[in-house]
Amino acid sequence: MKTERVPITITKKMVQEYEEIFGEQSTLPPTFAMIFYRFIELPWRTTSPAILRKQYGTCEKELDIDETYQCQVILKVNKQRSNHVFYTQSLYLYDQHEEVCSKCVSELVTKSPLQKK
Repeated sequence: MKTERVPITITKKMVQEYEEIFGEQSTLPPTFAMIFYRFIELPWRTTSPAILRKQYGTCEKELDIDETYQCQVILKVNKQRSNHVFYTQSLYLYDQHEEVCSKCVSELVTKSPLQKK
């Protein structure tokens, strides 16, 4: 499953709010894009709480203030084992040339399958 692409512009305010929590940054880290989840409506939901197992980010290109990125979340079912379902949820940021600039990956586990909203 995947979301529609959503255009999100990095603002100075976003960076300031991020730096209030994590301190001043010389460059924006790959995980900065995690704050973009608040602008993206996921078309799936859990009936039991999802547990975050691992999270990481990669950056192919530096993220810039006042730049607009097309953002999309893709959900992949990895496996089902006894009563648990394992997922990889990836947030992709694309630039105006449709190239991936950043990717944030969350590995999740739930006791029930995710459902479409």
